[in-house]
Amino acid sequence: MSLQDFLTPVDVDLDQLLFDPNNPRFAELGDPPDVVPEARIAEPRVQRDAFEKMKNARFDVSELRDTIKTLGYLPMDRIVVRLWREANPEHPKYVVVEGNRRMAALRWLKELHETGRENLTEAQLENFTHLPALLLDIDHAPESAKWVLPGLRHVSGIKEWGPYQKARAVWVLREAGSTPQQVAQSLGLSTRAANQFWRSYLALEQMREDEEYGESAQPRQYSYFEEIFKRTNVKDWLGWSDAERKFQNEQRIKEFYGWMVGEPGEDGERSDPKLPEAKSVRELSQFIDDEAAIAVFRAQGGTLARALARYETEHPEAWQGSVEGAETTLAAFTPDLLRGLRPEDLQTLERLRDRVIRVLQDRDRLLRQE
Repeated sequence: MSLQDFLTPVDVDLDQLLFDPNNPRFAELGDPPDVVPEARIAEPRVQRDAFEKMKNARFDVSELRDTIKTLGYLPMDRIVVRLWREANPEHPKYVVVEGNRRMAALRWLKELHETGRENLTEAQLENFTHLPALLLDIDHAPESAKWVLPGLRHVSGIKEWGPYQKARAVWVLREAGSTPQQVAQSLGLSTRAANQFWRSYLALEQMREDEEYGESAQPRQYSYFEEIFKRTNVKDWLGWSDAERKFQNEQRIKEFYGWMVGEPGEDGERSDPKLPEAKSVRELSQFIDDEAAIAVFRAQGGTLARALARYETEHPEAWQGSVEGAETTLAAFTPDLLRGLRPEDLQTLERLRDRVIRVLQDRDRLLRQE
């Protein structure tokens, strides 16, 4: 029999639902598994403890609460429950198998209303407290069902939208008249993140409208603009304006497009991009305000490495960040990555090793001469 044979639609009240105090999520908080016996699940202090744990910031329940308050409770995926074995058959209670976050958000809204910190309408209260669910027949379903059902969402998971899709959703809601705060609450984002998505989407659309580079504006370029807005000096260098909804320094933004996708040549082919991937913007931000370094980068054959070297020559203190970055990168090498190193990779590491040895030897010689 398939799993659907053990699931039956049922309508439940919020007050009938019990948090699962043995929720696998709580392992993230250091709790051992399956410590609360069935008979004690409904005890008020056990339930309160589980509720407070669900409100932990890492579970993002506050964002879900705000989304439900804004849009209403939309049961596109029903909560899955099982009968609590100790319940009175005339007044059944149900332990939530899948949907503890949604239940916590709904209970939080109801609690805020009851304490006067929210003023919900009768329609909202009805929507938030009378819920469609699926009842799991635990007497006949395999024991593994209690893990398979949550696992479908949280292990393999519902595939999350990529950043471009999220940004487009933010843009659509903003265009429909929603405020940044309303958009954030509707999509379960922080206002700052929603604004960042909005700006990055508009920036890509600006590139799409460019006569010379528009055909190269694809969703995969979105991440470049995301990196720009994470680095204030790059954003300012390009002249971003929220009011105008675009970069206003036209000369520099066209130059940046060329760095992203390559400059067009006389034969119609584009040169290799100076910024080969989105994270290259992080390195660009280190020297973009330095005239000498940016001139090296702009020159024919100019690269990030050459521009950074020029910048570090003029700013000796800048070398520490690069060395610390290399150390962090090397520390993150996994056994699988080490096994897969190619001969040219090994040569790069050996050159780095030899360079470090020479630097330390040069320092020792200088100190001996003083």
